[in-house]
Amino acid sequence: MAGVDKSTVSRMLGGDKTLNIREETRQRISRAVAALGYRPNMAARSLRTARSFSLGITIASLDNPVYSAIIRGAEQGAADAGYSLLIAHMDEAAPDSRVYHRLVEQHRVDGLLVTTLRNEKEHLAALKELQAPFVLVNRKAKGVRNSVVVNDFGGAKAAVETLIRMGHRDIAHLSGNPSRYNARQRLLGYRAALEEAGIPFRPGLVVEADYTPDGGERAARVLMETQNRRFTAVFAVTLVAAAGALAAFHERGFSIPEDISVVGFHDSAVAELLYPPLTTVRVPLEEMGRFAAGALIDIIEGRRREITKTFSQVEVIERRSTAPLRAGSNLVARR
Repeated sequence: MAGVDKSTVSRMLGGDKTLNIREETRQRISRAVAALGYRPNMAARSLRTARSFSLGITIASLDNPVYSAIIRGAEQGAADAGYSLLIAHMDEAAPDSRVYHRLVEQHRVDGLLVTTLRNEKEHLAALKELQAPFVLVNRKAKGVRNSVVVNDFGGAKAAVETLIRMGHRDIAHLSGNPSRYNARQRLLGYRAALEEAGIPFRPGLVVEADYTPDGGERAARVLMETQNRRFTAVFAVTLVAAAGALAAFHERGFSIPEDISVVGFHDSAVAELLYPPLTTVRVPLEEMGRFAAGALIDIIEGRRREITKTFSQVEVIERRSTAPLRAGSNLVARR
């Protein structure tokens, strides 16, 4: 239908950068593809190229909205290039680096998107042993060139600056493990906002929380039990940790935001369903996932050698969990 040799069609649809044909010919092929509803036979393509045209992605939680958004983006990025996406759960409580080997050696994925590195040294060693490229998503690690992240530092700083503009000066932080990239960047953003506003950093107002509702709840209880000084606002390291903190504050009888304002990092529909709806930091998770998948495919197919990218845009979505500081508000002293 296009009036060209089938090898020309194959090279064009395969993204062969060395193919030299006129634009009119490309358009004619594209029209023929659309008219015929043509789709490449991936099984035949795999046999010919000794590749599976699939990517693997490892995630720490199947029900965390952060990972859900990354997966949606990565799946679309893979589909855009004619690849499929295989999802593997990496249990945070007992992370097993053999998951990477199974994806590459048994399922024959052409590359890996890695969203969790609980045991960083062991996992990086396992990844580097594989005969497949990998890209870290939503994190960085020393000695790894390929990574795609969001602006954790800037998002945390914007969250705390929002609370400061509302008049809060006694701002607690429910943090992650500071040895982990995301948690470290968010802690640095928290401290930078305080420093720029001339507010002294108080180590006692930073309590480590896991990236789970239970972790946020436990950390909020520790904060309430150990601090005999005033705090009127909390910035939580994740959306789900903030949800746990809200539960702990409600249980103790505090009103949100009248007694304490709460902000969480990351945004999703879950934030609207909490009581009260949670103020959050929105970052482009789906866009990051989609870009990471496309970049990994570029590396697999030889169009790139490495990729390092930070999505800089952040937006604080103000909802009813935050409010301007009331005169005389003193959370711990009044209870």
